[in-house]
Amino acid sequence: MTNPTTDALAIWHAGVDAVRPKWLMPRAMAGLPAAVKAEIAAAPRILVVGCGKAGAAMAAELEPALGDALERTSGIVNVPAGTERPLARIRLHPARPAGSNHPTAAGVAGAEEMLALLESAGPNDVAICLISGGGSALLPAPAPGISLDDKQAITKLLHASGATIREMNAVRKHLSRVKGGRLAEAFRGKRLISLIVSDVVGDPLDAIASGPTAADPTTFADALAVLDRYRLTAKTPAAVRAHLERGVRGEIPETPKTVRD
Repeated sequence: MTNPTTDALAIWHAGVDAVRPKWLMPRAMAGLPAAVKAEIAAAPRILVVGCGKAGAAMAAELEPALGDALERTSGIVNVPAGTERPLARIRLHPARPAGSNHPTAAGVAGAEEMLALLESAGPNDVAICLISGGGSALLPAPAPGISLDDKQAITKLLHASGATIREMNAVRKHLSRVKGGRLAEAFRGKRLISLIVSDVVGDPLDAIASGPTAADPTTFADALAVLDRYRLTAKTPAAVRAHLERGVRGEIPETPKTVRD
């Protein structure tokens, strides 16, 4: 007879081992289509951005997988404090304390650098975005008129309300300059490659880290409906309500419903 505890631990360890970046990153890079590999080889610059709890390990394994292209690589990845380490070309930016799941000013600073980097891309530059679980809190970039305090307040309200991850993301995407495909939207170069480690059942790309490089199926109206459903409207910061209501009226562009590679 097997021991249920031993079996459960073995299953858990097998699952974790299967998604370790030391295996995944070289395999992912080697498995890219030949045309994409050619674009990387020819690109004047490789721009690396990203966020997530696995961000440090993913960046560390991406560097050797880039081969000769590494010397043309630069980037920044937001990671939990304590996981950063010196790398050759990619800077790991501590964006929040390890024990917290709320956006911070340090996270905003990192997101601002990523947006500037992607917006600086030339027509033949290639971007690689590293995304993993926990990225929503690690990559805050409040929309114009929304303060970090506002984002922290609505995040806490949503966490306490019992809202699902999809419902929380519908709100967060519509208060952000990077979530819901807006990070990809900022890229001005030739091709953006997203390498993603999922922490969401079913692997919906728009839900992992609030989908910074994925098309967003939700709307401003959906975000307002979440606040109403959980009776949060009266508790929500006035700037957040006003921003979402402006979006519903069409005064603010919707999140991208399609994104290019």
